[in-house]
Amino acid sequence: MLQEQNHPVTKSDLYLSLLTVFCNSLVMLFGAFLWKNNWIVLDTDPSAISVFLETIALILLMDLLMYFFHYAAHLPFVYKLLHGRHHEHVSTNFLSLFVLHPFETIGFGFMILALLLSYDFSIISISLYLLINLIWGTIGHLNREFFPASFDQFFVGTTRFHNQHHLDGSKNFGFYTSIWDRLFGTYRS
Repeated sequence: MLQEQNHPVTKSDLYLSLLTVFCNSLVMLFGAFLWKNNWIVLDTDPSAISVFLETIALILLMDLLMYFFHYAAHLPFVYKLLHGRHHEHVSTNFLSLFVLHPFETIGFGFMILALLLSYDFSIISISLYLLINLIWGTIGHLNREFFPASFDQFFVGTTRFHNQHHLDGSKNFGFYTSIWDRLFGTYRS
C-alpha cells in the first residue's frame, strides 16, 4: 500500500461514479451518432502493425491532451468548481477514478472524439485503447503499486507517480506517462 489506508467509499462517491458511467455512455452514444453520420470513419481492414501504432498514438496523444486538460483542472476557479471533489481522495480507492464532475467526464470523452474525427482509427485500436485506459486508470487509483520502482525511468505513469499527484496537486498531471510532466517541469519522482 502506498498510503496507510484506502479512502473510504461513501454513498456520494458511489452516486458520482454511476453518474460518470452515465456520462461516458452519453459520449459513446454521441460518438456512435457521429459514426453513423460519417463524421467518424473507422478503418475496417487494419494490419497488425497499424493497430499497434494507432494504439500507441492514441495513448500518447490522449496522454498529452489529458495532461493539458488535467493541468487546467487545477487552475483555482476550475479546481474549486469541478476537480476538487476528485482530490478529496488523497488516499485513493477502487472508485476514485470515477469520482469526477460530469463536465470532466464529458471533457475527457470529447478529447477522444476529437481524435477520432481527425483520423480513421480502427475499431480494434480504439477498443484496445479504451481497455488500456480503464485498466490504467483503475490501477493508478488502487493505492497499491503494481510496477517495480525501475519503471519510473521508462516514463511510465505508475500508481506511485499518480499518488504523488494526489499528495501534491501541482505535480504529475500525466496519466499514462510522465513524459509531459518531465517536459513541462511538473514532474515529481
